[in-house]
Amino acid sequence: MKIFLEMIDGKVLTKQDLMAEFNKSDATIQRDIMAIEELLTERAEEHYFHSGDTQKVLLEDYVREHGIQRSAKGHYQINKFLYGLCNESELTEEELLIVLQVLLASRTLVDEEMTVLCDKILRRSRNPKQLHSFIANERLNYRGVPKEGILAKIQFVCDCILHHKEIQFDYTKYGTTKTLRRIPNAIFFADMYIYMLTAKNDAQDDDDLEHLYKFRINNMCNERVISCQNKTKYAERFQGGLLRKQTYWPFLGKEITLTVDFYWDPIYVLDRFPDSKIISEKDGVYRIEMKVNDGYGMKMWLLSQGDMVKVISPSHMRDYVVKDMAQTLAYYGYKVIPQEK
Repeated sequence: MKIFLEMIDGKVLTKQDLMAEFNKSDATIQRDIMAIEELLTERAEEHYFHSGDTQKVLLEDYVREHGIQRSAKGHYQINKFLYGLCNESELTEEELLIVLQVLLASRTLVDEEMTVLCDKILRRSRNPKQLHSFIANERLNYRGVPKEGILAKIQFVCDCILHHKEIQFDYTKYGTTKTLRRIPNAIFFADMYIYMLTAKNDAQDDDDLEHLYKFRINNMCNERVISCQNKTKYAERFQGGLLRKQTYWPFLGKEITLTVDFYWDPIYVLDRFPDSKIISEKDGVYRIEMKVNDGYGMKMWLLSQGDMVKVISPSHMRDYVVKDMAQTLAYYGYKVIPQEK
């Protein structure tokens, strides 16, 4: 029974290890393995005739796939996932790989915190060495953005959100530090940073610290609780999923319908902004309507597209792009002369 349980846990067992662990002979271990294999064969045959695969796979091939796998002589393993024997909450190797890739790409934790987290995830793998081989170079070259650990700060902010606490903290931006008081209502990751949000999506997102409602947690210092039971009204809550659809960089802003002409493959727009659609096409130019916000993040995205995009409406977004481009050209000694209408 113990051998079978270890097999369905995904472990690779060897005859020599089993002989030493149970103090049994080669023949005894072989009989135990054969008994398990007979059980798996019966189960595989039942599955085969109820799986709908009888026209696709030969019975002997199906049984072989669902039986004991022998990667080398005296090595035994079964694929527990073929039987649904694994815990539904257990991550597959592919899922573990995706989690690790996303974490390392985020750069959101200090190096030491990321190392510990990756090691914990790798220990959940059935083949840690193989899984590590896919991320080894990224781990080697990983450089976290924070200068010190932020997990304790994240825990603090989450506790304040859950228990509706008002906090006081020191915050630095553009070389200026101020002491602020806010009531956190959400935590949000985007563009290398974990943010604490203290207002809804269309709040002012200003350079003025006094009117700032979105804070990088790694820039917060001397956090302390001021008061409790400061519940945020439902209508004033921050909606992270909505912001993620409405902007490229995480800046708050008012919801708008942005219409642009796009002079390149429209998939770059449609993939980036889920609530966008092509409304017309002419000579390879796509007119696209986008449900976004008018915050600084969208303005930066428009500017980053260069001559691939032309803003049609609203006028205040178009005027912003034109003014910024003119100022940029002025840096290089060029002057923009508007065309006569």
